[in-house]
Amino acid sequence: MAVIDENLMIHFANKELCEIVDLSKEELQKINWTDFVDPQDLEKIKHNHQLRVRNTPVPDRFYLAMRTPNGARKEILVHVKMIPGTQRSLVSMTDVTELKQLAEKLERKTKCQATVLQVTAQILKGDVTNPYQLILESATKVLPKVQAGSVLVEEKGVYVYKAAVGYDLSELSKVFFHRDELVQGLTKDVMIVRDFSVNEKLDDKRKKILEQVGRFRQIKVMMTIPVVVHKKTVGFFNLDNFEDTNAFDEESIDTARIFALQIGVIFERLSLEKQIKKQAEQLRFFSYHDPLTGLANRRFLQEEAERILALADRQKEPVSLLYLDLNDFKKINDTFGHQTGDLILIEIAKRLRKRTRKSDFVARIGGDEFVFLLPKTSRLCAINLVKRIMEQIEVSMTIDNNNFEISASIGIAEYPKHGNSFSKILHAADEALYCAKTQNKPYCIFES
Repeated sequence: MAVIDENLMIHFANKELCEIVDLSKEELQKINWTDFVDPQDLEKIKHNHQLRVRNTPVPDRFYLAMRTPNGARKEILVHVKMIPGTQRSLVSMTDVTELKQLAEKLERKTKCQATVLQVTAQILKGDVTNPYQLILESATKVLPKVQAGSVLVEEKGVYVYKAAVGYDLSELSKVFFHRDELVQGLTKDVMIVRDFSVNEKLDDKRKKILEQVGRFRQIKVMMTIPVVVHKKTVGFFNLDNFEDTNAFDEESIDTARIFALQIGVIFERLSLEKQIKKQAEQLRFFSYHDPLTGLANRRFLQEEAERILALADRQKEPVSLLYLDLNDFKKINDTFGHQTGDLILIEIAKRLRKRTRKSDFVARIGGDEFVFLLPKTSRLCAINLVKRIMEQIEVSMTIDNNNFEISASIGIAEYPKHGNSFSKILHAADEALYCAKTQNKPYCIFES
């Protein structure tokens, strides 16, 4: 506490005030109160004091910044009361510097957490094309003294740039790092980096880009935030400062750890969603494809047939259907086993793909039965494809040192000549196939 006169001279000070300003009572009584006030608050203090002396109502409680003779800056909560019958003021002062610093620190952390939550929500909604860039831009805004930044992500065993602030990403993306070339190693915690000599060992092309575009020789300090997914470091958010080697203090590191934790959560979630999506795609694939040969299955054939036939109706074009069956395939399975039979079917499927057009549709609908849908193809034009298919199938193949000569029979039917629905032309082609087998012919065309 202190007593201050109308000229802002100090007439009394208790020992606590002496401790705050680091002066003795005798020294304080020779000093004007304004000598301690920070220039930014000086005019306000003088003006309010003049009003208070004239008994004009002014706030009696306020904050001000104080500078002690040794240069220390302190935040002070001031309470002023006029002493009745005098022009002197009783001033109580509380040093709230540490409290205010803690409040500001809490405010910065709260702002950081709010930003992270906002970014997380935006990314998980699926509205962001480059989540790395969004997170990096947010980090550079929230974390103090960050002047530039970049993101490295592991792809196919190397780390590549996926986002940048203050750098040309199109040039940086030409650079890659092997694990032993990373300046931060494979750290799993926030790390401060000041030594970039590892970059000197890179080849000339990468080093030149990092030198000219990445400015690694100009960076005074880098704070790297690892992205850890399933206990593996899959990337880094690198935040750079070009002016001060001590730019990032413990508070910066603590705040960065908040980011690191949330970034890990985000990318674990994205990784999980990616796996789920991949599994869904695999399930969808296997629900429409034969697991052995990868060709379409009966379900896919049914749906695609409806589409192809509907299009043929609109365009007034024919569609041919081929029903193929391998000859004596049961004997191969019985003699050499189903494993050998499966290998033969896989090879046959590859050959069938080679001899069909992009517009043609091939499906495996049974053990050794295959169906072809040929849009815009009459039954007579289909014969050319049948001959090419036979040539492919009849080329001998060797499996487990055994040589196999495979042949097939094919039944041909045409839509809409031989039926006005898929089931009808499939049945017609099946009858033609039976005809080919009984007559020992390579193929037969259905005749009503």
